[in-house]
Amino acid sequence: MVNPAADIWPGDVLAITSGDDILKVIVHSVTIDDGHARPELVSYRMGFANHWAEGLDMRLADAVAADAVLPETAQSAPAAVLANLSALQVVNATETALQIDAGAAPPVGGGFEVRRRDWAFGPGTDADLVLRSPVRSFLVPREGQVERYFVRMYDGSNPPVYSRFSSAVFTNLPIG
Repeated sequence: MVNPAADIWPGDVLAITSGDDILKVIVHSVTIDDGHARPELVSYRMGFANHWAEGLDMRLADAVAADAVLPETAQSAPAAVLANLSALQVVNATETALQIDAGAAPPVGGGFEVRRRDWAFGPGTDADLVLRSPVRSFLVPREGQVERYFVRMYDGSNPPVYSRFSSAVFTNLPIG
Protein backbone atom coordinates (compact mmCIF):
# COMPACT_ATOMS: atom_id res chain seq x y z
CA MET A 1 0.00 0.00 0.00
CA VAL A 2 1.42 3.37 -0.93
CA ASN A 3 0.38 6.66 0.69
CA PRO A 4 -2.77 5.66 2.56
CA ALA A 5 -5.32 8.47 2.76
CA ALA A 6 -5.41 8.16 6.55
CA ASP A 7 -3.66 6.21 9.26
CA ILE A 8 -4.57 2.54 9.39
CA TRP A 9 -5.79 1.25 12.73
CA PRO A 10 -6.46 -2.25 14.12
CA GLY A 11 -10.05 -3.17 13.28
CA ASP A 12 -10.01 -1.40 9.89
CA VAL A 13 -11.15 -3.41 6.88
CA LEU A 14 -8.90 -3.21 3.83
CA ALA A 15 -9.92 -4.27 0.34
CA ILE A 16 -6.99 -5.74 -1.55
CA THR A 17 -7.56 -6.04 -5.28
CA SER A 18 -5.77 -8.10 -7.88
CA GLY A 19 -7.30 -8.06 -11.32
CA ASP A 20 -11.00 -8.80 -10.82
CA ASP A 21 -10.50 -10.41 -7.39
CA ILE A 22 -11.11 -8.48 -4.19
CA LEU A 23 -9.99 -9.78 -0.80
CA LYS A 24 -11.28 -8.00 2.29
CA VAL A 25 -9.08 -8.35 5.37
CA ILE A 26 -9.34 -7.10 8.93
CA VAL A 27 -6.27 -5.35 10.31
CA HIS A 28 -5.18 -7.04 13.54
CA SER A 29 -2.04 -5.05 14.36
CA VAL A 30 -0.18 -2.06 12.92
CA THR A 31 3.47 -1.11 13.34
CA ILE A 32 4.65 2.18 11.90
CA ASP A 33 8.36 2.57 11.15
CA ASP A 34 9.71 6.08 10.67
CA GLY A 35 12.41 6.01 7.99
CA HIS A 36 14.05 9.24 9.33
CA ALA A 37 14.19 10.74 5.87
CA ARG A 38 13.25 13.98 4.17
CA PRO A 39 10.74 13.90 2.64
CA GLU A 40 9.10 11.79 5.33
CA LEU A 41 9.20 8.04 4.74
CA VAL A 42 6.86 5.94 6.88
CA SER A 43 6.48 2.18 6.53
CA TYR A 44 3.39 0.38 7.72
CA ARG A 45 3.65 -3.23 8.81
CA MET A 46 0.25 -4.84 9.29
CA GLY A 47 -0.89 -8.12 10.77
CA PHE A 48 -4.24 -9.37 9.59
CA ALA A 49 -6.87 -11.06 11.71
CA ASN A 50 -7.60 -14.64 10.78
CA HIS A 51 -9.81 -15.64 13.69
CA TRP A 52 -11.80 -18.15 11.64
CA ALA A 53 -8.60 -20.18 11.12
CA GLU A 54 -7.56 -20.32 14.78
CA GLY A 55 -9.57 -23.51 15.22
CA LEU A 56 -7.67 -25.05 12.31
CA ASP A 57 -4.16 -24.19 13.46
CA MET A 58 -1.73 -26.73 14.83
CA ARG A 59 0.98 -26.28 17.43
CA LEU A 60 3.83 -28.79 17.55
CA ALA A 61 5.84 -29.82 20.60
CA ASP A 62 8.33 -32.51 21.52
CA ALA A 63 6.46 -33.44 24.70
CA VAL A 64 3.18 -35.35 24.94
CA ALA A 65 0.27 -33.17 26.01
CA ALA A 66 -0.92 -33.74 29.59
CA ASP A 67 -4.48 -34.45 28.41
CA ALA A 68 -3.48 -36.81 25.54
CA VAL A 69 -5.11 -40.23 25.61
CA LEU A 70 -2.38 -42.81 25.13
CA PRO A 71 -2.60 -46.59 24.89
CA GLU A 72 -1.92 -48.32 28.17
CA THR A 73 1.40 -49.75 26.97
CA ALA A 74 2.70 -46.33 25.95
CA GLN A 75 1.74 -44.88 29.34
CA SER A 76 3.47 -47.65 31.26
CA ALA A 77 6.68 -47.72 29.21
CA PRO A 78 6.82 -44.89 26.65
CA ALA A 79 10.41 -45.59 25.59
CA ALA A 80 10.12 -49.38 25.50
CA VAL A 81 8.55 -50.93 22.43
CA LEU A 82 9.24 -54.21 20.73
CA ALA A 83 10.53 -54.62 17.21
CA ASN A 84 8.04 -54.44 14.37
CA LEU A 85 7.41 -57.65 12.43
CA SER A 86 8.81 -56.51 9.08
CA ALA A 87 9.71 -60.09 8.05
CA LEU A 88 6.23 -61.54 8.74
CA GLN A 89 4.90 -63.62 5.86
CA VAL A 90 2.13 -66.03 4.94
CA VAL A 91 3.92 -69.29 4.15
CA ASN A 92 0.85 -71.39 3.27
CA ALA A 93 -2.81 -70.75 2.57
CA THR A 94 -5.48 -73.42 2.45
CA GLU A 95 -9.27 -73.26 2.31
CA THR A 96 -9.41 -73.45 6.11
CA ALA A 97 -6.29 -71.71 7.48
CA LEU A 98 -3.38 -69.36 6.87
CA GLN A 99 0.02 -70.43 8.14
CA ILE A 100 1.98 -67.36 9.22
CA ASP A 101 5.66 -67.10 10.05
CA ALA A 102 6.24 -64.03 12.23
CA GLY A 103 9.83 -63.73 11.00
CA ALA A 104 11.13 -63.30 14.57
CA ALA A 105 11.40 -65.35 17.73
CA PRO A 106 8.76 -64.55 20.37
CA PRO A 107 9.97 -62.63 23.44
CA VAL A 108 10.26 -64.50 26.75
CA GLY A 109 6.77 -64.94 28.20
CA GLY A 110 5.17 -63.26 25.18
CA GLY A 111 4.22 -64.03 21.62
CA PHE A 112 2.20 -62.71 18.71
CA GLU A 113 -1.30 -61.24 18.84
CA VAL A 114 -3.56 -61.40 15.77
CA ARG A 115 -6.57 -59.06 15.48
CA ARG A 116 -9.17 -58.20 12.84
CA ARG A 117 -8.67 -54.45 13.40
CA ASP A 118 -5.52 -52.40 13.86
CA TRP A 119 -6.26 -51.08 17.32
CA ALA A 120 -7.03 -52.18 20.88
CA PHE A 121 -4.08 -54.54 21.21
CA GLY A 122 -3.75 -55.87 24.73
CA PRO A 123 -5.40 -58.21 27.21
CA GLY A 124 -9.05 -57.60 28.05
CA THR A 125 -10.02 -56.30 24.59
CA ASP A 126 -11.20 -59.48 22.95
CA ALA A 127 -13.98 -58.36 20.57
CA ASP A 128 -11.72 -58.50 17.51
CA LEU A 129 -9.05 -60.87 18.87
CA VAL A 130 -8.32 -63.82 16.57
CA LEU A 131 -5.56 -65.51 18.56
CA ARG A 132 -2.44 -65.14 20.67
CA SER A 133 0.42 -67.43 19.75
CA PRO A 134 3.52 -68.12 21.86
CA VAL A 135 5.39 -69.58 18.85
CA ARG A 136 6.90 -68.04 15.71
CA SER A 137 4.84 -70.04 13.19
CA PHE A 138 1.08 -70.29 13.77
CA LEU A 139 -2.22 -71.02 11.99
CA VAL A 140 -4.99 -68.45 11.59
CA PRO A 141 -8.38 -70.07 10.88
CA ARG A 142 -10.09 -68.82 7.69
CA GLU A 143 -13.63 -67.39 7.95
CA GLY A 144 -14.26 -65.75 4.58
CA GLN A 145 -12.90 -65.16 1.10
CA VAL A 146 -11.71 -61.60 1.80
CA GLU A 147 -9.97 -61.21 5.15
CA ARG A 148 -7.56 -58.87 6.89
CA TYR A 149 -5.51 -59.46 9.99
CA PHE A 150 -3.11 -57.30 11.99
CA VAL A 151 -0.24 -58.82 13.96
CA ARG A 152 1.94 -57.38 16.72
CA MET A 153 4.53 -58.93 18.99
CA TYR A 154 4.07 -58.63 22.78
CA ASP A 155 6.26 -59.49 25.76
CA GLY A 156 5.59 -61.11 29.14
CA SER A 157 5.49 -57.91 31.23
CA ASN A 158 2.35 -56.70 33.00
CA PRO A 159 0.87 -54.84 31.18
CA PRO A 160 2.56 -56.26 28.09
CA VAL A 161 4.65 -54.07 25.80
CA TYR A 162 3.82 -54.36 22.09
CA SER A 163 5.41 -53.60 18.74
CA ARG A 164 4.89 -49.97 17.78
CA PHE A 165 3.30 -50.83 14.42
CA SER A 166 1.25 -53.77 13.15
CA SER A 167 2.08 -56.03 10.25
CA ALA A 168 -0.97 -56.51 8.03
CA VAL A 169 -2.14 -59.63 6.22
CA PHE A 170 -4.77 -59.15 3.51
CA THR A 171 -6.23 -62.14 1.64
CA ASN A 172 -8.71 -62.70 -1.15
CA LEU A 173 -8.80 -66.48 -1.49
CA PRO A 174 -11.71 -68.89 -2.01
CA ILE A 175 -12.75 -70.95 1.02
CA GLY A 176 -14.15 -74.49 1.11
